[in-house]
Amino acid sequence: MESLENTYPKAGRWVFGDSPEMNDELAELVTNGTKTATTCSFDSYCKYGPVIIGSHNVVFDSRDTPVCVTRIMTMHLMKFSEMTEELAWKEGEGDRSLNKWKHAHHNFFTREGTFSPDMEIVVFEFSVIERL
Repeated sequence: MESLENTYPKAGRWVFGDSPEMNDELAELVTNGTKTATTCSFDSYCKYGPVIIGSHNVVFDSRDTPVCVTRIMTMHLMKFSEMTEELAWKEGEGDRSLNKWKHAHHNFFTREGTFSPDMEIVVFEFSVIERL
């Protein structure tokens, strides 16, 4: 881990999902290149500190093992109801459809306590820089 900190000194820490199973599934999708985007509520974005274009993040699995390093390439601020087919596809989850994305994220944001069709979301597009 010290080597990662030396190579990416300002890297954030990313853990996807809200359960160990989801965490491992999404970390694998990122590592294998299927998942190239992720979404958070604007509330979470503000709470956990701003992520900026060009920043690096170390992705961890449920065992707290680093699996890859990503770099933010693009960010989008929009309402939940404005999510696009293209960005839902880049999320890489399920059948990659917008309907699947809306269902899964409605449930996720409801568990988080932030869901509203008009809620603001932040979508990050990223590239895997290094697989660990």
